[in-house]
Amino acid sequence: MPSILEKKGGKVNLPSNEQATVDDFAAVIGKHQDQGPMNLARLLNVAFVLSLGKGDSREDKLARAVVRGIETRRQLAEAEGGSLSSEEAARLLRISKTAVLKRLEAGRLLAWREERLQAARFPRWQFDEHGHVIAGLEEALKILQADERLDVWGKILFFLVEKSSLGGQRPLDLLRAGRLKDLRLAARAYAE
Repeated sequence: MPSILEKKGGKVNLPSNEQATVDDFAAVIGKHQDQGPMNLARLLNVAFVLSLGKGDSREDKLARAVVRGIETRRQLAEAEGGSLSSEEAARLLRISKTAVLKRLEAGRLLAWREERLQAARFPRWQFDEHGHVIAGLEEALKILQADERLDVWGKILFFLVEKSSLGGQRPLDLLRAGRLKDLRLAARAYAE
């Protein structure tokens, strides 16, 4: 009998006992997929902690770190108004979807790809109330691009986390206040 992943076109080569576990997880997720991937990630975190407790082995700590990473991504994705699809971003900016995706490819906008559909999701906070990209964002992204180790989540984290070096403010707060010199300094320090 084909596994759920095989039925959905997934190409995973696992031992049969691990495949059965993946199929069980996939069935539960499929049953609750109406709750959305981010909420499911949050619930997975809760279930994981409740089920496995707080073991002290290296593997337990690593597994909890992975689950915390999933929860952190969910929180970042929902922060400051959530996210927009590429179609929604195009309507907001009054340009084509192709133009939005070209800006993303050029590093002029910030977005992550949903794992299942590979659809781009654009954090809402990078746009102002008038439907423009916040002034200074592109310059900050260009500075952050210098650090090849930074993925999209590292860049989002840069903008959304308060920094003691900024008096408890976030780089996003500097961006919104037009404090671009301070923002550039913070971006350079982060990308080093």
